[in-house]
Amino acid sequence: MMEAMEQQRFDFLVSELHEFEGMEEIFALDSTGHILFKSEDFQLSSEEAKAILKAWKEKESALMFQNSRYAILKNDEIQLAAKNIVGGKGNIVGSITRGGDYLIAHTRDEGLIVLEWSIFINKVAWS
Repeated sequence: MMEAMEQQRFDFLVSELHEFEGMEEIFALDSTGHILFKSEDFQLSSEEAKAILKAWKEKESALMFQNSRYAILKNDEIQLAAKNIVGGKGNIVGSITRGGDYLIAHTRDEGLIVLEWSIFINKVAWS
């Protein structure tokens, strides 16, 4: 049985992710899309969280986050990278963790480009 993520672990991941300017909201979901942790108090309904995970797992062409559409550019079992193309609202990147949870972050269009953000979150998730 895989260990569920603990608050302490999530806090560590959040602090590591803030290494680069441009990191915004960060959240962790379990394999069913249930919200385990959020980095701060921001709007994320359980329906929205489940839809994001479904878009990732079912290789949909886009996902919605805070009423904005993000085109999915990279999508495999381990990593997710999506970009808000028209509104300049940044990127959504994600990585599965060793424990089988999903670490997802919203980033601004600065610091790194979207695919670099996805490599970075993957590196942190597996650290």
